[in-house]
Amino acid sequence: MSTTTQNLKLRGSLSIFFSASVWGLFWIPLRYFDQSGVHALWAVAYINLAASLVALPAARYFGKFKHEDIKWLIIMGLGMGAANIFYFAGIILSDVVRVTFLFYLLPIWATLFSKLLYNIPIGRTRMFALGFAIIGIWLLLGAGGWPLPQNIGDVFGILAGIFWALGLTMMRGQSELDALVVSASALGFAFIMAIILGVTMHSIMPDMQPAFPSIDTSLSILLPVVAFGIIVLWTTMVGQLWGAKYVAATTAALLTMSEILAATISTALLDASELSWISWGGAGLILIAIIIDLFAGSSEKGNT
Repeated sequence: MSTTTQNLKLRGSLSIFFSASVWGLFWIPLRYFDQSGVHALWAVAYINLAASLVALPAARYFGKFKHEDIKWLIIMGLGMGAANIFYFAGIILSDVVRVTFLFYLLPIWATLFSKLLYNIPIGRTRMFALGFAIIGIWLLLGAGGWPLPQNIGDVFGILAGIFWALGLTMMRGQSELDALVVSASALGFAFIMAIILGVTMHSIMPDMQPAFPSIDTSLSILLPVVAFGIIVLWTTMVGQLWGAKYVAATTAALLTMSEILAATISTALLDASELSWISWGGAGLILIAIIIDLFAGSSEKGNT
């Protein structure tokens, strides 16, 4: 391996690790926006709009775009965009740690989608991982009772992982897309879908999703929203997508799990999680399932 390749691999690994770790702290500014009067999905819409204002021009002038990639950009944008809004809304509306672990079931969903869409066999090791995941979900959600989502935020956490996994699975075998272009697609779709979902939720569950914020309220947090969307959200999304180009998929997935570590430590320090010991045990089993599944995938690739 050349020195240049090694340097790119190291930089890619650091980019993924740092970017994912920052995502583990997203709950702090998002809850601040929510408490300031820009509630739940409106906060998600605002930050994605702010990020899109830079992401779209950057993709236009600096990204590498091919017309034949439009179909896959739409698929990836819809998948990542949906995962974006469900995850961010979830950590506002529910326990941060619980939603984070529910989202990171995505390797398990990817395994199931690969079987359904491409008939890729599920080996014994991955069946073992699925067993751990099922028990983990039971304990994390049920804490000894029925494993049902405790609120809409938990549902969003599960949906976030499903949509992210579906988007990645649909991309299987397709050409690698430019990080700037993919991030612009995801952020743009996320903004549109957040508005649609916000309006829908407000009409069905106004107590969970209050009315659209007033102009005065929106202007009062305009600067931090724009700063967060552009400086933090957009750059870390590009960072993860760029880093993934130079790191093995399994390694990238493991590095991305630094988000779990950051979310867990930050909520513990700020006393922001209300998980019981049984739920923590379920979270641990989910973590084991994720690692088993990731290494199972690496082993299968090595044998092909």
